[in-house]
Amino acid sequence: MGSSVSTVPTSTPTRMNSNYRRRTQSDYLPSEYSHSFIRDISTISTTMKRECQICFDSLPKSFFLLITKGCNHELNICKLCVSKHISTQLGSKGDVEINCPSDGCYQKLQHDDVKRLASTEVFERFDLLSLRLALSRMPEFRWCKNSGCGSGQIHFDGDDAPIMTCEACGEKSCYTHDVPWHKNFTCDEYDVNRRGDDEATQDLLNRETKPCPKCGVRIIKNGGCNHMTCKVKTCNFEFCWLCLADYNKIRRNGNSSHKRSCQLYA
Repeated sequence: MGSSVSTVPTSTPTRMNSNYRRRTQSDYLPSEYSHSFIRDISTISTTMKRECQICFDSLPKSFFLLITKGCNHELNICKLCVSKHISTQLGSKGDVEINCPSDGCYQKLQHDDVKRLASTEVFERFDLLSLRLALSRMPEFRWCKNSGCGSGQIHFDGDDAPIMTCEACGEKSCYTHDVPWHKNFTCDEYDVNRRGDDEATQDLLNRETKPCPKCGVRIIKNGGCNHMTCKVKTCNFEFCWLCLADYNKIRRNGNSSHKRSCQLYA
């Protein structure tokens, strides 16, 4: 007796699957609304984004925050770029006076702004540097002169008792001159010695260096000819070492462009 195998017709599911595959948004909306609905969805997805002024990425509007209360420009820089800007200012310059990075905006970020926009690590560095700056601006405050200490304190006695002893490490420093304590010298004697050192240093500079005629930076000549070029990147002025004459004029007009007192004048 043979076994019978029942089979299920496949035509009906095939038609159902085909019908499901053919369904689109148009099946659920009246025909007169379907195309406008799709256009509106596309418009909404575009208007919900904006371009960052720094990285040029197109990002959701939620990625853009007010940087400072004083900013009156549109929210045009993303949170990540603002955070990187703060980190760069602190890392490369150690600067706690941080301006808004938006083009043409010079509002300064306040303590709460940095806390809100920067990473925890960056904010902690900002907080420490801000504290150190605030302390340094106090007239009676001095940092310990022991390079391995890093502490500081307010010295209320001021110039009347110039020896300041660090409460953290015991190092002695001079409150008046803000230097390690000058043993065997009173402050007046230290002033006399320092003036002598300053004068000797200035004499050496006058003998061995000359100021660039354009930018004023002092230059030392360590050999070679008398044709000098200032090494300051924003200057690069060329001149004669002996008389400071402009070397471009010497190129054009010859040695008559040297000063008459110069041994190269002809």
